[in-house]
Amino acid sequence: MTFLSHIIKLSPVTVFLILLISACSGDHKEAYVVEVMAFDYAFNAPQEVPSGWITFELNNEMAHEIHEISIAKIPEGISYAQYLSEYVGAWEILLQNFQDGEIERSELGERAQELLPEWEHENSVEYINARGLLAAGRTASKTIYLEPGNYALDCWVKNEDGIIHISAGMTRPLRVTEEPANSPEPTPEASITLYEDDITVENWEPQTGHHQFAMFMDIDEEGNAVYNNVHLIRVEEETDLHEVNNWMDWYSIGGLRAPAPADFLGGTSTYDAEPGEDATYFSLTITEPGEYAWIVNTRPDNPLWKTFSVDE
Repeated sequence: MTFLSHIIKLSPVTVFLILLISACSGDHKEAYVVEVMAFDYAFNAPQEVPSGWITFELNNEMAHEIHEISIAKIPEGISYAQYLSEYVGAWEILLQNFQDGEIERSELGERAQELLPEWEHENSVEYINARGLLAAGRTASKTIYLEPGNYALDCWVKNEDGIIHISAGMTRPLRVTEEPANSPEPTPEASITLYEDDITVENWEPQTGHHQFAMFMDIDEEGNAVYNNVHLIRVEEETDLHEVNNWMDWYSIGGLRAPAPADFLGGTSTYDAEPGEDATYFSLTITEPGEYAWIVNTRPDNPLWKTFSVDE
């Protein structure tokens, strides 16, 4: 499948329409791609998109810190302002209690139930997709199927003081309309499957350039996904992969707190894909030769990564 890009300017963001040409059928299909500009600390993005397969391209070239896009569907009848003050506000208090040593990690769940608003217990916020951690100066994307409704685009990374970027203003409402995007589900050649003790990458030759992946998740004995996330990092001589794994844990004291211990090129965390069946799509760009690693956020006692080289 060949990809031809058509760029359409929309203020204040750039929306790309990519023409997909199927070699086997000759049918023309358009993918709906939205550029999200990241700043320290804000997103520049449209407030409304059609429903269906939407590609969010995170451009972090203007920022100085690592950022991400988390996409949350806000329950019907709950405003974006309520979501921020009552839901995100509860997590801010929880994080502060934890960082101040007032509660132990084992008490986070119970304390969260106490802090979260009543409406969250009846009709909870639905996280669709998250992370896609991206270092300053880089661009990456992920493609997600969105139903009509009200959403929030958030960055849950923390600054050096342990403050969530959302609290500093890195959040934005998004309305997904009834109008269909009429965009196709991606069909990347490369696929990544997450197993309990392995990361397999098929139909892919590591090299510089732009790459699109479909991520699949193996299931455990109870039918749950073994893991739901994967990221690509550049590995330097001083990179400690155990440190990187621990840093990717938001619930640890120093977890997801800038600066990052590695150069993140992109990835994804999914919450709506069916383990063993559905694919989660993301793409990224490798700009230079060197050592790299696919890494999954896991328990410290069960780390999982796969290193590889990209030649000249």
